[in-house]
Parts: sequence; C-alpha cells; structure tokens
Amino acid sequence: MSSGEGNKQSDFSVDLLRIYYGRLFPYQQMFDWLSYGNDAAKEGSSVIDKDFFLRREWSFTIEDDIYIRYQCFKDKAEFMAAIQKRQPHKIDIGAVFSAPPKEHTTIRPELFNTVERELVFDVDMTDYDNIRTCCTGAAICRKCWPYMTMALKVVDRALREDFNFKHILWVYSGRRGVHCWVNDPDARALANEARAAVVEYLSVEVGTNENSDRKIKSTFSHPVHPSLRRAYDILEPMFEKHICDDEGQGLLATRSSYTTVLNTIPNAPLREDIYKEINDDSLSGAERWRVMKKMIMPATTTADQQRQKKRKIDYLEMDRWRYELVFTHCYPRLDANVSKAQNHLLKSPFCVHPKTGRVCVPIDPFDADKFDPFSVPTVRALCNQVDAFDRANPNSSDIPDIDKTSLKDSIATFDRTFMNGLWKHIRTGFREKMDKQNSMAIDF
Repeated sequence: MSSGEGNKQSDFSVDLLRIYYGRLFPYQQMFDWLSYGNDAAKEGSSVIDKDFFLRREWSFTIEDDIYIRYQCFKDKAEFMAAIQKRQPHKIDIGAVFSAPPKEHTTIRPELFNTVERELVFDVDMTDYDNIRTCCTGAAICRKCWPYMTMALKVVDRALREDFNFKHILWVYSGRRGVHCWVNDPDARALANEARAAVVEYLSVEVGTNENSDRKIKSTFSHPVHPSLRRAYDILEPMFEKHICDDEGQGLLATRSSYTTVLNTIPNAPLREDIYKEINDDSLSGAERWRVMKKMIMPATTTADQQRQKKRKIDYLEMDRWRYELVFTHCYPRLDANVSKAQNHLLKSPFCVHPKTGRVCVPIDPFDADKFDPFSVPTVRALCNQVDAFDRANPNSSDIPDIDKTSLKDSIATFDRTFMNGLWKHIRTGFREKMDKQNSMAIDF
C-alpha cells in the first residue's frame, strides 16, 4: 500500500489521498447517513423517496484550489466513482434541493430551492484569538484545545435538553475546530429564520467594554436563565482548570494577569481585600480563583459575614461579574453564518484536511474531554497501518482495510454515538408510513 512518489515526510499528498479514497473512505456509512434510508436501489417500497440522495448538493475542491459546486449522485456507486475520479482535497455537503443540483442551470430559479438541510454549527479556534494566550491563527496546542471541548459540551447539552434534538453528530474539522450536525427531521426542516433564532438563543455577547479595558459588559440579569445557569455549571470547573491555572491559559497565574481581572470587580474595598489574599506567589492560578469565589459569595461563618458587611457587597452585582468573567473566556463562539442558511455547505466528515493530513473524525460528545486532536490519524499513518497489518498477517486479504487501521475506532464512534440511534428512528418512521398507507388502502 505504498504511497508511491511524493514527499515521504508529508502527512498529505495526492498519492496518499488516492489510496485513502480507494480503500479507506467509509462510503457506505456516508450513504447510509445522508440517504436517511431512501435508497434508490431498494425495490417494492412506495414510502422511499428514490431521488432523495440525488437531490443532495456536494461540492469538491480539487487540486490547485479549483472549486466545483452543484455535484450530485444517484446512489452510493455513483458517489464513490465521482470521488475516486476527482480525488477532491476537500468535500463539502450542502442541502437537499427540489431538483438534482446538477440541473440548476436548466430549471427556472423559482422552481429550484432548498427542501431540507441538517442544522449545522461551526466553532473555529481563530475566534478565540483575543483571549487565548498560547497560540494564534491556525495553530492549536493542548492548552487551547479545551475551548473546543467547552463549546461542544455547552451546545450539545442545549440542543438535547432545550430543543429535544437527539440525532447529533460532532466532527473534528481536521485542523483547529469542531462541526456539529443536527439530523432530527424537525431540525432538517427548519426555515432560515428559525435557524437564525436557534443561533441567537445559543449566543451570548460578552467581553470587555469597548470604552474601557477595566470593565466587563453587564449582559446578565436576575434570575439568570436556566440555560445560562446550566452552561455556567459546565464551564466554571473548566474555567478554573484550563483558563485560570498556570498549566492552562494562565489568566490568574501572574500578578499582571490577575490584577487585570481584579480591576473589573465593581467593588473597590472587596477588590483590595481579594488582592491581599491572592497576592501570594505560592498560589496557583486555580487556587487564586477558588479564593476569589469564596470572597465574592455570601459568607457562611459569623466572622466572614461581619467582614463582608463592612464591604457593602452587592451579591447580585458580584454574581453578574462572576458569570460574565467565566462566559467571556469560555462560552462558545459560533459562526452564525454557517448555521443561518439552508444552502450553506459544510466540510464532510471523514474527508482529509490538506494542511494537516488528518481525517475529520467523529467525536463522542459524552466523552469529549478525552478527545485528543493530536492523536487523530493522518492519511499517511492510516496507509502505514495497513502496510504493517498486512506484513504481520499475510493471509488477511479478506479483512476490510478499514479494520486494519485506527479508523475503525472512528467508525465505531460514528455508529455508537450517532448512526445507530438515527437508523432506529428511520426504520420506525418507515414502518409508521407503511402502516398508515396500508390502513388507508384497507379503509378504501
């Protein structure tokens, strides 16, 4: 399975991509997902929409950054043949239209429109550049990756608990971000206005005031909305560990950094008292945050209550400050434009990022803390794994190539956390349609 000519040190090349698309790309899983059971090859079922997959738009970015839109395929075989012919460096998935996208130039514009599209979200690390201290631009490291974990946890919980969505797929972008695909029928049917409303619901404007670098915008009121309380409960422990501490972003790790934070506290006597308590070089950033939390919350002992009474603390005001500080540094920063329109395309799961060579693998949202973007396989690593397996097992020709690699674990994650539940829902829906159709026939 040698990659042939090319840069032997690179994790991405045209030759490696050819092998990946020829032997490892999970065509069946992609077709099963995006056909939603509407397989044109199936016979005898009147409830199947046989041109459903054909009306899905795909786009390919091929060599030399040539971008090809309005691709569509009638079935898995045609889908596979097109990818293996074009060898796209990037694959994007769009909406299901009222007609096959390849025919868009021959159809009157008013008859060519989007019918449905998964509700999608994009979180990109570059949107955190004004707060992360370790990297900028496309670069990521283990200190800043927790921003993506925080975003995933907050958005996933909100989608499941506030909107009752169940069929949610999270995917690593291959470089510096994460993507979310919500596949419930109600989500796929949302109009653009409703998509914009969902994004607005999930968005919170926080940050330093434009007219001052010493205050944080007051955007929270009491009582705090339950979704924001839940988000705070998710984020605050991660804020302590990944943002405040010396091993993370170091927000409270040095005198200059924690002085900047203290200057945003809207109570001068309290600010001075906190400074005296945390101005100790033996304390870590996480320890300083724990001291600060204790001092801004209502006291539980008589002595502390007397000291707090002298400071005349407005606890509602301090509550707002606490929320705003955590949310400024941790709350998800969504690219609203990706989510608002049905016809917006988004990078396909399991394609290969040409800059890193890494595969866009699914993420288990219930175990997101353990996801490590630096252990995601590159296309070169996958090819090497197949070679190593074949050398160690010369009689393994009947074993699928995917099962010889770590990509099988990603397929298992895809099935276990997403596709198994979706398939159960799809089968139930088809049965209900058939029962309704049969009932109507009997009544007639």
